[in-house]
Amino acid sequence: MSIYITREMLWEEAQDSKRSKPRNILNRLVRPVVRQWKRNATISELSALSDAQLRDIGIHRGEIPHVARGMSDRDLGLRPLASSARRDRRPQHVLQ
Repeated sequence: MSIYITREMLWEEAQDSKRSKPRNILNRLVRPVVRQWKRNATISELSALSDAQLRDIGIHRGEIPHVARGMSDRDLGLRPLASSARRDRRPQHVLQ
């Protein structure tokens, strides 16, 4: 079995590594802070509800912090780190 690598594959890998390294470092530093901020906002919003409203959504007042900690990034409204819809920035000679 042989490995076949095209110029396009090499170019894409080089571009990905150039773009992703600073972005990944920044995301690793900022994302946990944003996540905690959103969880705190969720706790505040849920705490402002009446007991009857909390009962309607199926949680008790004492469960609010646990519910907020169990929320995923998607539940908190955070975007995924990797964008599935990348813009094609390859030069024309590589596309052909």
